[in-house]
Amino acid sequence: MLVTGRLFTVSLLFSAMAASTAALPDWPDASSSLRQQMDHGRMCYRTVQNTYMYFGTKTTYGAVAGNDLQTPPDCRPLQVWLVSRHGTRYPSRKKIEELKKLNELKTMITAESTMCPEDIVAIKNWNTNLTKDDHYMLQRQGVEELKSLAIRLKRQFPQIFNNPYTEENFKFLTSHKQRAKDSATVFYQSVFNRNPENELPIVQKSDDRFYLYKCKQVEDDDDTKGQGEVKKFEDGPLVRSVVSRVSMAMGLKQNLSYENVSLMLESCKYEKAWYIQSRPAWCAVFTQYDFEILEYVDDLKYYYDNGYGNPIGESMGCPIVKDLIDNFKNISRGHQGPLGIFYFGHSPNVLSVVARLGIGKDNTPLLGTNFEQMKTRKWRTSFIDPFASNVIAVFYKCRDGNKAMILLNEHGIPMGKDECRICPWEPIEAKFNLITSNNQTCNLNMCKNCAALSSLNLVIVIFAYIIHLLYI
Repeated sequence: MLVTGRLFTVSLLFSAMAASTAALPDWPDASSSLRQQMDHGRMCYRTVQNTYMYFGTKTTYGAVAGNDLQTPPDCRPLQVWLVSRHGTRYPSRKKIEELKKLNELKTMITAESTMCPEDIVAIKNWNTNLTKDDHYMLQRQGVEELKSLAIRLKRQFPQIFNNPYTEENFKFLTSHKQRAKDSATVFYQSVFNRNPENELPIVQKSDDRFYLYKCKQVEDDDDTKGQGEVKKFEDGPLVRSVVSRVSMAMGLKQNLSYENVSLMLESCKYEKAWYIQSRPAWCAVFTQYDFEILEYVDDLKYYYDNGYGNPIGESMGCPIVKDLIDNFKNISRGHQGPLGIFYFGHSPNVLSVVARLGIGKDNTPLLGTNFEQMKTRKWRTSFIDPFASNVIAVFYKCRDGNKAMILLNEHGIPMGKDECRICPWEPIEAKFNLITSNNQTCNLNMCKNCAALSSLNLVIVIFAYIIHLLYI
């Protein structure tokens, strides 16, 4: 209990510091325009004017990206720091196999269906050509996302990217997963107009900045489990109402299982991310309100796995944020450093930075019972962690002093009391030094302590049970 108590105290301290440092941009209202048309009712998906685009961690990057990359007058960028999730990908091998079940489900549509004929035909004609070889591979849209991001950075910061590539000028680091390595390679090719001569550096297990698997064995979003609040919401009346509406849309007298409805949503999500202008067949079984409810499932999962609902969620991001602060601190003191630092990984990597910076933190925790209350929540993974999500930081030398800008998916993050986007560097350094300068807490040893504590608790429980059996 002592270890857990200390960790929780440290987490609260970090939280208070970071929350005062970074806020969340004003995201556009993701649902008002379509809700006015649909009013929670059903329209013909093939003809609806504005299709829903917000699917949690499977949102396409272009639907939520900003355009705040800039260099202010009388300033010169000296360093660009980036951590990026891989681009849009294919599902896991297991999910690809499961999606084939939709071929059975499409035959269940009856004459009682409430969908329009065009939508029914689209579902009847739906098929999947995915194979096990597509397992988690970067999809064509994912290639385009990383390519276009690299081009925008190069265009906006020529003082940085017009320099030749050397290992001293530009530092790359990538996860060992193929989709992350491919994303890093596409970015490299687009910036330097050539292929890397050698394989880009891969993160080592001892690297607390980026190797987060020691805290939680997460492959990627398909394997995220979430906690009790997720199950409470999935078993609750709102998700049950989605299952009921989808079953009625198909003209069924008995409700489908939630697992089958989830498969329909997966097909809808992926196809919308792969082909932005498309109208995926299985999206037609859902209403606007259904999408909003199921989007909250993703938000709950990541809130309790990698966000503020996890007692160590914020602390996990300390080593990587320390890397950012130390690099900028080095430049601010006139020392030579890399022109660009680029990390490529997965959702937990980006979310660890987001949480450590205090971005997207709500005053009220997300729960399985407060969906309606949290309609305007800041923790919304569609906007925080779409495919190719990224945190970019830029250090500037300006006529009136050093400045810095931090962006989430190219939206400038308001910082400090005056919520500036491009801010004087010294207050930022002072604020984050309180968090990152403590080598005793700014590492992932806490994960080992938690694991040891969990194992000890399990041993105690088993031992107590054995003693109980001996005495009955």
